[in-house]
Amino acid sequence: MAIEKENIQVSIPSDFVPFVSLLKDGKTVDEKVKLSLAIGLFLSKTVTLAKAAELAGKSLWEFIDILKAQEICWGEYGQEQERQDELTLTKLMMETENYND
Repeated sequence: MAIEKENIQVSIPSDFVPFVSLLKDGKTVDEKVKLSLAIGLFLSKTVTLAKAAELAGKSLWEFIDILKAQEICWGEYGQEQERQDELTLTKLMMETENYND
């Protein structure tokens, strides 16, 4: 049994419409606004990448492609990931040196 979602009407100032219309993703103004909201929620870390894709009505890969096209970083690379990469590279270099000896 599917749960019916309730839609809420929101008015945006007419000043926004020309700019929203310039967005290449989405066929209608409603789709463009929906996608923009999902991207904004993702960027503000209010929702996860997967949830943002769902809210935008896109598959995860479609949403990632949209983010890439807009040059928006969709994955975080923090200090912990950098530390792990450095450890892995050091280990690989040591293994390579041992292999060549």
